[in-house]
Formats: sequence, C-alpha cells, structure tokens
Amino acid sequence: MKLINVEPKENYILRVYLDDDSIIDFDVKPELERIPCYKPLYNKELFNTVKFKNKRIYWNEQFDFHLDQILDCCCFIKGEIKTAATAEFRKLIKNES
Repeated sequence: MKLINVEPKENYILRVYLDDDSIIDFDVKPELERIPCYKPLYNKELFNTVKFKNKRIYWNEQFDFHLDQILDCCCFIKGEIKTAATAEFRKLIKNES
C-alpha cells in the first residue's frame, strides 16, 4: 500500500489518500506535542508544504511520518462517515505492504 496524495487541513490534520482508494485523516497535533523536535511544524507555512513518497509523508529531512505511524493514529474516512481505524484494518494494510 502506498500514499497517492496528502492534503493539509485545518487544525494540523492531514487528509491522506491511499492507492487502495482509502482516505484517512491523520491528526498531527498529538505527535507535535509528543515529539519536541517536531514543534516547528506548528508554523502553518511549513506544515502546508507537506509532501509524500511511497509510504512516507515529509516536510524536509527533519520531519516525517511512515504510513505505519499514520495508521496507528488516524481516522478512516469513507465519504463523510468517520470511524476509528481498527487493529484489523491496520493489520490488513501492513500485511499487504
């Protein structure tokens, strides 16, 4: 499974699109609080420069998240219905990689 797009949203949320047509919202704010060296991402201009490649989202060489990390903290989106990502869903994704 790979990332096919990532969009910065309000309140430090990233909308992540996967190659299996899944869409997830990743709330980055708890990670910014948990990882002190990531605090520069509170700068909206920097946060909005997010990029992706394969199974990784990144801003520069200092700040990145792997898909496994994202899936552990995400909200799975189908249309407008949101449900917390289940352990079974994460296991399925990891097994396909």
